[in-house]
Amino acid sequence: MELDFSLKTREIIVHGLNGKYFDACVIGGGIAGAGIFNLLSANGISTLLVDKGDFASGTSSYSSKLIHGGIRYLQQGHILLTRELLRERNYLVKNTNFVEEKEFNILIDNYSWNPMTIRFGLFLYEIIGGKLRIPKMYRDKYSYKGFKGYFTYTDAVSDDAYLTISNIVSGAMNGSKAINYAEVTEINDKEANQVEVKILDKVSGTSGKAICKIVINATGPWVNETLKMYTGKKISNLKLSKGSHVIVENKGYIKNPIAFKSHIDGRQMFIIPRDETLIIGTTDKFVDSPNEFSIDDEDRDYIFRSAKRIIPDLKEEDILRGYAGIRPLYGRGNSPGRVTRDFHIEIDRRMVSIMGVKITNYRNAARHSAKYIERLLGRKIYTKGLPQILYQRNSPGTIETLLDQVIRYEMPLYTEDIIKRRLGLFFFKKDGGESLKSLIDEKLREYRSK
Repeated sequence: MELDFSLKTREIIVHGLNGKYFDACVIGGGIAGAGIFNLLSANGISTLLVDKGDFASGTSSYSSKLIHGGIRYLQQGHILLTRELLRERNYLVKNTNFVEEKEFNILIDNYSWNPMTIRFGLFLYEIIGGKLRIPKMYRDKYSYKGFKGYFTYTDAVSDDAYLTISNIVSGAMNGSKAINYAEVTEINDKEANQVEVKILDKVSGTSGKAICKIVINATGPWVNETLKMYTGKKISNLKLSKGSHVIVENKGYIKNPIAFKSHIDGRQMFIIPRDETLIIGTTDKFVDSPNEFSIDDEDRDYIFRSAKRIIPDLKEEDILRGYAGIRPLYGRGNSPGRVTRDFHIEIDRRMVSIMGVKITNYRNAARHSAKYIERLLGRKIYTKGLPQILYQRNSPGTIETLLDQVIRYEMPLYTEDIIKRRLGLFFFKKDGGESLKSLIDEKLREYRSK
């Protein structure tokens, strides 16, 4: 990669925010905003992306980190959504070096799905996903009380934050601008179909502004707050659903990712081995605030008791830490499981708002968004095969080389940016990245002093 995309790049962009013109301003550096930013940039549309925190610092780093079609969606009759998700899963497995195909086990016990239903569902799931595979129930490997067997199926895992940031860097490689830790404080219509976006640089405390033809509101659970800032309105039927996870040490007793139903209330859950840890989740419940990103004691206890049935030796002290993400869902339903998992797009004046985007189908969401953006920009946007991921890390060799690459090309400002959202150490390492903090601090200081 020839183009630097670093904290120094960020300083140059921030200093240029003195009324600079862009065709589009994307607010929100999660997976939805990243995908749209990447696609618009590939079309030569001058685009500015801003995020009030780090890129992917919301739900796009606090998901289950699965790239999957969603067997549950197929069970609910959403065949077209499942097909779309599986098509995108296959694309990401084929075209990236960080989305990894895995064999999952789906457990059958007294609380699970009917074996015949699962057999047919998995057969259909694999066929839609491009594999001719006859599901077979196995009875080895697990021995907890009530266990009857398991089926296998194919899906994928990834690092959600890295996928998001790779799209943002790819957009920068096509000439557009992106900055983190930059909060939008005002959005106002200007003359001649233009919008003025006022931006606070949270690092220096200085303010700037950009003039844009359109604004894309991709702020995830804050989508209503951003829309209200511009129009004074809110989107009806928007619901916030929080999914919580716990992280425990991977002691080697779980080899493949597991899907199972909780014996407490029948909710589908996952146990996912990731390097030195197991990620276990998720809960799913409505919340009132987009800022409720911490896991509460009730969810932690629910996850622990659900997983302990599958892993009898699991102890509460084995829980290393927990995390939660909030997804904006659009639709009707008195429980999160009854609200559609498809994305939703609305236009109000010169703002396009998008919500409900899953990690797996972010590319499709970006392509659909482009059709709305076309109307406001008054120009054709090509979407076939887009967005493409142009940026992927080279084989690092040493941790020092890896950190040099990350700092130069992925715009981390702080040590936590690297631990959580560039290398995923918080999620995948037993110590959460503590052992590398001093080295990361040193590397960031070295780069700033150059």
